[in-house]
Amino acid sequence: MLYKLLVLDVDGTIIPYGMSALPSFRVTEAIKKAGEKLTICLATGRPYFLLTKIFDHLNLSGFAIINDGAQLIDIQTRKLYYERVMDPEIVSHICRIIHRAGIPFYIHDNGKDLLYTPDYIPNRPYNILTLQEHEEEKIDKLVTLISYLPSIKINKTHGAENHGLLISHASATKLHGIYEVSRILRIKKEEIIGIGDSGNDFPLLMASGLKVAMGNAIEDLKEIADHVAPSVEEDGVAHVIEKFILNSS
Repeated sequence: MLYKLLVLDVDGTIIPYGMSALPSFRVTEAIKKAGEKLTICLATGRPYFLLTKIFDHLNLSGFAIINDGAQLIDIQTRKLYYERVMDPEIVSHICRIIHRAGIPFYIHDNGKDLLYTPDYIPNRPYNILTLQEHEEEKIDKLVTLISYLPSIKINKTHGAENHGLLISHASATKLHGIYEVSRILRIKKEEIIGIGDSGNDFPLLMASGLKVAMGNAIEDLKEIADHVAPSVEEDGVAHVIEKFILNSS
């Protein structure tokens, strides 16, 4: 199969969890070589300002689905192809619920990450992110409290052991971003490889012809994958690129 688009999650996929991490030498070289054969697209919950070091390190062109699907940009020109902003009233309501639960969280609003305080007034909120420092049971209780709200989506996030939540507009998903990139490039689903590890990567894999879960991925994601790669610590992305892109006939 001749693939035309490679969609890569960031944390837990091309880098280990950690805001200052960069891709390993092997993964870096594999992504650069893959970029000579097809279009690269990063798909991440991170905002733009937390991606610039990675963009520069990889010298990427192509697309980035950022803020967990709330925005799609051209990496080099920063052209904005679309964005999905949350309803300010709903955001205010969610903020009060999370605050009462005693869980610290950030709101990405108008290009800035703001640590919530009771005097916060939503302007252009893209998503709400709790810190990944909680037991899964506590996060599940919070999901129950807010899952009835209209026009939002809720993704559970995870680090090495702890859990958190990423809440955004219902149509702000990696799937929506991939559909838009496919439309721009005029490519088909079967020409896309998608690689991820976490709960917010279900839409990424479902929009891809070849679904790849990392070895460190959650079990539910592995169950829908066509291929399970080695873990991020074992340079699993490089393995996928070498197997399906660089060495394919």
